[in-house]
Amino acid sequence: MRSWLPFLSLALLSTLPLAAAPAEDTDALVTPAHQLNVDDPAWKDVASGLQAEKSVTATFTENRWFPFRKIPTVLRGESRVSAEHGLSLHYTDPKEQIVIIDDKGMLTRANSRDTPAPDDPRAGAANSALLHALRFDLAALSKTFDLYGTRTGAAWQLAMLPKDDSLRRTLGRISIEGEGPTVRRIELRRSPVQRVEILIAPPQSTAPFSAEELRRFFR
Repeated sequence: MRSWLPFLSLALLSTLPLAAAPAEDTDALVTPAHQLNVDDPAWKDVASGLQAEKSVTATFTENRWFPFRKIPTVLRGESRVSAEHGLSLHYTDPKEQIVIIDDKGMLTRANSRDTPAPDDPRAGAANSALLHALRFDLAALSKTFDLYGTRTGAAWQLAMLPKDDSLRRTLGRISIEGEGPTVRRIELRRSPVQRVEILIAPPQSTAPFSAEELRRFFR
């Protein structure tokens, strides 16, 4: 795990009404020439580097584009990733709340109250994809997604396209960019006018989380 990322938007995108543009909107990365073999040795250093970090704190900026707005809605906060406890997103602007994504699903914590997300297979698939991606478990991801990737030196890109047509229409494509063992950008693209972009700053800390941090930001 590492400098990861605001991803409540996975569930957000899966429940929004469809935009006019097709969900299958893709780019040059999503081609047979770039389809990944899950055992490709060229990616083992990325996987081992990402898996080496057990706790990471970083700030993020999340830009959400919607069909009915010409400019994005901007959110900011801190992300915390724990190899054991999952992902915690502490949104601080424009309002404070905590979103926790782990093996039990997703919940929102605000005003000391926990609200589990509704049981939705689409959001569940998105959350599962996030956790597998945090662990860089390509074998697990490949059960649900077609995987595409490319590398240029330390820089790399990974794209995940759902195998299931209905999930592809509702979730779209997930793209991740990084350098070495650090994730720097995530895009959740349902269409050109309906997407979420997450920009992750370099890690602030890789020290183990304190008991108080675990209590406040995880479950």
